[in-house]
Amino acid sequence: MQLELKTFLLLEDAVMITDEHGVILEVNSIYEAKTGCIREHMIGQPARLEIDTHWRGNQTWSGVAHIARANQEVWEAEVTITSVYLDDSLFYISIFNDLCE
Repeated sequence: MQLELKTFLLLEDAVMITDEHGVILEVNSIYEAKTGCIREHMIGQPARLEIDTHWRGNQTWSGVAHIARANQEVWEAEVTITSVYLDDSLFYISIFNDLCE
């Protein structure tokens, strides 16, 4: 578990983990920096991102997402969302990259 935690913390991409209902379980510091939102305020809240499809399921999806920042600006990012089953539970791991970089 320590290796997974270190990997999560060292990623240079923004990461958000949600449960099967889209409730935020965790974000990394890059996600906080990109959105201006405080991690403690996001945990337990529904994920608020708009993607260019109505994707939901046990697969991987990549595309463009529009994420509301704390200052109400919109962050447009490339996102890859992967579903992961762990201990009979479904989770979604979303990895975000700036479109302009």
